[in-house]
Amino acid sequence: MVNRHKKQQIRSIETHLRHYRMYKSGIRNLQKQLDYIMPSMTANYEMREGSSGTFVISSTTEKYAIDRIESKRALDLHEQIRRFQLIVDSIDDAVGELAEMEQQFVRYRYFDGCSVKKTAELMGYSEKNIFVIRNQTMDKLLISLAGVLDFY
Repeated sequence: MVNRHKKQQIRSIETHLRHYRMYKSGIRNLQKQLDYIMPSMTANYEMREGSSGTFVISSTTEKYAIDRIESKRALDLHEQIRRFQLIVDSIDDAVGELAEMEQQFVRYRYFDGCSVKKTAELMGYSEKNIFVIRNQTMDKLLISLAGVLDFY
């Protein structure tokens, strides 16, 4: 049972790593949408006494009326941006702590989408050694990306 759970977690990490560039693109595109529907507005998360926290939208222009649908959409966009940013930042931190060889493996195999054979060729290792590097890398990422597995 533990082994099956570990395999599922590794698949989840690999999926996040493969989608890394798309998360970054998603952040930019979501921000463009947010800027379009809510010009000169800011959205932030506030902790207020007696609540578990709320999103607050404010405008730098007093005359600007916020439509409820747009404000809900803005909050949804803002939350999605925060979710993607958490994933990207977590991956950046986790990969940054790996050994250079492991970082290179992640870059070729997941960010660039190379096959195991191509990754082995680029790194100058046998395919068998690439699987050893993968297992070492995933063991480390299972720890450093544990909290991210639940997102998206």
